[in-house]
Amino acid sequence: MLENIANAIKDKDKSAVLLLLTCFTFVFIMPVFEFPSNIFSIILFSLILFLASYPISRKVMFIGFVAILIELATRATDLIYLHYLAELTTNLFIIFLVGSVVRHMMNQKNVTIYTLVNALNGYLLLGIMFMSLVAFCHLYLPGSFNASGKSDMELVYYTLITLTTAGYGDITPKLPLSQSLAMLIAVTGQFYVAVVVAILVGKYASKN
Repeated sequence: MLENIANAIKDKDKSAVLLLLTCFTFVFIMPVFEFPSNIFSIILFSLILFLASYPISRKVMFIGFVAILIELATRATDLIYLHYLAELTTNLFIIFLVGSVVRHMMNQKNVTIYTLVNALNGYLLLGIMFMSLVAFCHLYLPGSFNASGKSDMELVYYTLITLTTAGYGDITPKLPLSQSLAMLIAVTGQFYVAVVVAILVGKYASKN
């Protein structure tokens, strides 16, 4: 089974499907269950970075591995500024991965099911990046959001709802920094959708 997974990862299209399944599990399934340890989320997050970076190059995969190690190391210390730096490094790396996914999608001549998979991967990666920032604000800036804090699902839900600009209003940002972050999430989500739709429509139109 492990050999089949390794062979699938070597194929960029198949690795995109594996990335989608992992992102889907991380975003929609993991937050529903309350585990005594966050080891499962760490493993899934590491696997997401691995699957997203492996098709690009091994050098990029190594950078992702280092980013994970730095973030884990800073969590074990009380040095808040190092944690800031680790969060910034990880999120900049995810932005790079989103750009790589979009670039790979643009390089595909025809619109296929894998093109749509890559588009969804980029969107979910954006959501994961913003989830990290929202969780960071909620943890280190008390009162950033009016969430109860009883479940991680609240912040996951808030981030994706804001990313889609649905904005139900049951969870809202309270501080200026969290309000600016909410605006950034909404604008980025709309910009990504507009760019992806333009790319897909352009490729489909040129094919016909």
